[in-house]
Amino acid sequence: MITAGIDVGSVNTKLVVFDRASQQVFCEKVVPTGPRPKETAHQVMAECRSEHRDLSGHVRGVVATGYARHVVDKVEGTITEIKAAALGIRYWHPTCRTVIDIGGQDSKVLSLEESGKVRDFVMNDRCAAGTGHFLSVLSRTLSVPLEDFGRLSLESRRPVPVSSLCVVMAESEILSLLAADTPVADVIAGLHEALARRVANMAARLRVEPDVVFTGGVAQNPGMGAALEKALGMPITVARKPLLAAALGAALSAAD
Repeated sequence: MITAGIDVGSVNTKLVVFDRASQQVFCEKVVPTGPRPKETAHQVMAECRSEHRDLSGHVRGVVATGYARHVVDKVEGTITEIKAAALGIRYWHPTCRTVIDIGGQDSKVLSLEESGKVRDFVMNDRCAAGTGHFLSVLSRTLSVPLEDFGRLSLESRRPVPVSSLCVVMAESEILSLLAADTPVADVIAGLHEALARRVANMAARLRVEPDVVFTGGVAQNPGMGAALEKALGMPITVARKPLLAAALGAALSAAD
């Protein structure tokens, strides 16, 4: 059975077309969501159909997830990002018991039962603190491309403490550090550690058990992975395809 999952996030829209029988991904796409998520969802599905004409008529179900899942039409259903992330991560990482998902708009920590069912979760979606948006805004303050943050944070010899996770306050703090000639790499490492502490404090409300898998767009940043390991005091595994886990989970739910 061939199904599709579409994850309409605040930054990117992701699509996975999956054949449960052969365990094969026929199509995977990631495009910027932009200001019109409904149109972007249509666009990404049309691109997949155009590139894989052999799939025409064979996709039996499409399920949407993500913050804008309810605006997507021509789908058989929707599921929450929580359920989608758990399904996708457990498919790729069967021994996972804790999921850390940091995206552009929110951050989530999921505690999974041995069966893979979500036991409990905590979520931050009320401000930029603890999200990818926090790093994105401050990359502009530092005039450093976001894709360089991970490398630079790992080069730091002495991360400087950043006390505030409010974007406005952190920006002011960073400008003061730069004025004091603090190395940029140390500032960036300090930002990663501040964000990791915020997520670790969220996770402390749950039962954090290994294996811990890190997913979401921010999981592509190696510096964030290292900071999370330090804050949690345990190893973490970066998801096989961190941007696509929720879309895969949506596709898997369509097959159930």
